[in-house]
Amino acid sequence: MNLLLIEDNQHLQRIFYEKFRREGFNVTVANDGRQGLQCAAEIRPDVILLDIMMPNMDGFEVLTHLRADPNLSSIPAFVLSNRATSSDVQHALALGARQFFPKGISALEDIARQIRATCGFKKVLVCTNSPTLAEPIVNALAHPHLLCAVVTVLAEIVNAANRDTPELIVLDARVPNAVTLLQQLKTHPAAKSIPVIAVGNPGQPLNRADEFIDSARLVSDLRPTVMKRLGLEEIPAATPSNATVPANA
Repeated sequence: MNLLLIEDNQHLQRIFYEKFRREGFNVTVANDGRQGLQCAAEIRPDVILLDIMMPNMDGFEVLTHLRADPNLSSIPAFVLSNRATSSDVQHALALGARQFFPKGISALEDIARQIRATCGFKKVLVCTNSPTLAEPIVNALAHPHLLCAVVTVLAEIVNAANRDTPELIVLDARVPNAVTLLQQLKTHPAAKSIPVIAVGNPGQPLNRADEFIDSARLVSDLRPTVMKRLGLEEIPAATPSNATVPANA
């Protein structure tokens, strides 16, 4: 999923870039409204998060141009700004903004959660002990409405589940102490209601996991199982005539 961040404050750029990268988004940053529109036309992002007070072109003008362009008008746009009087909020919403987040009041986690919910994205937390092991799991989950965040520090798995509020967790049962980690997830007050799908070798299913996927069938079985759990539609298979075919916490 591609997120376009249009923000002129360098410090906030870094904070939001890192946050949404960890969320599983591919993040592109634009420094002002004019550059943001150019980026939107070039990359056609899945979602846009923009400031109001910016040089060259402010957020209201960006929203106006986005809605006037039939190629960009369907992209969900969210506003994050210090300029947040009731009239500013109403003006942004009237111009097509999906939601308005006042800076300094809106928590990063809440912003990410609401963007996911509004856009129909579902977040999967992939838990394993190395980027190398995480890569095939993330690749198997590739889907326009799935965001995959990866945590490879095993001691941080429960904290990540609590902090990042995923809709589902994929736990690599091949890591050391996988049984203990699953027990911690299933007993932690904030994490115990999150479904856990374990991926492992035959003969090592974890009893408390909601589902178990044989690692040899990762490509064929994992995504359909996740999609069913999350209530998402699978991507239709290509017909023979048309068939052509990342982030650490």
